Amino acid sequence: MGDSDWTLMVDSAEEITAAYAAPPRLNECELFYVQIDERDASVTLGFETSVLPSSPPHAWTGRPYNAVEFYLKFMRVKELRITGWDSSARDAAVTLGRRDDGSVHVSVEGDRSHLDFTASASLLTRTHPFLRADEP
Repeated sequence: MGDSDWTLMVDSAEEITAAYAAPPRLNECELFYVQIDERDASVTLGFETSVLPSSPPHAWTGRPYNAVEFYLKFMRVKELRITGWDSSARDAAVTLGRRDDGSVHVSVEGDRSHLDFTASASLLTRTHPFLRADEP
């Protein structure tokens, strides 16, 4: 399954699917946040995209923004592997794949960064528009 189909593997992705005619591809987003919570056996990934929604939520109306961030939380994580980690992770290729048992396999692959795991559950926890400062 391609990275454009990620919303099919994440529960509560309705906010993204309602706002976008075609959800932003994970590989075209910047991975800016990774939280591994061993107490909760979860991994949260935060993404930023400059792809703006075609039908933004009503709450976003009248707010200036040029980027959107969203967070995906993966729960009941197993088989967590990390090999190296550096700034290349921001531009990493992120893929999600459904396993036969219904779990989701997640892979984050950068030049010198690698993270992969399997999760029994996943959900979109937050979507937020913001005004990103122009880069020099």
